[in-house]
Amino acid sequence: MKPKQCKNKNCCNKFTPERQFQTTCDYNCAIEYAKQLKEKKESAVKKDNNKAKKEFNQNDRKYLLELAQKTVNTFIRMRDGKHCISCGKIGGDKVYQAGHFKSQGGNSALRFDENNIHVQCYRCNVELSSNQSGYRPALIDKIGIDEVIKLETTKNTKLWSVEELQEIIKTYKQKIKHIYG
Repeated sequence: MKPKQCKNKNCCNKFTPERQFQTTCDYNCAIEYAKQLKEKKESAVKKDNNKAKKEFNQNDRKYLLELAQKTVNTFIRMRDGKHCISCGKIGGDKVYQAGHFKSQGGNSALRFDENNIHVQCYRCNVELSSNQSGYRPALIDKIGIDEVIKLETTKNTKLWSVEELQEIIKTYKQKIKHIYG
């Protein structure tokens, strides 16, 4: 038999096979080559699983709703910077969130409405339950009384479709990209 290259990636030896289907130069290389094949197979299985998970997530309404909210909130924080609409404080070490003027619970149609979402500090958004006494006057200054009244009188619930959520995610990712330039 003529000499051939050892299949073990970490071995550079050429060898003359003693058996017909021998692929490595010795026992240690055979063990290492078997490990390499196992890792390659596991990697392929993991890749297939990740692909299946991604395909599932692209059609899972609950997952897309969370991703859409996260994407919109990121855009709002980038748009408004570190300026709490409710208390007016700017910057500092505070944690800033995207706070809704009208809550998402009873007003799901306003969930992704940019006029309904503005940056708030953690204290105003969570501890003071949106701090409406500060939020409303600042919102009137920012978007006008007509838009605030429109938000206050909207009482619609909406079940967002997979296609709508995918479009919202796509749109806001583009807006975020535009801000980054």
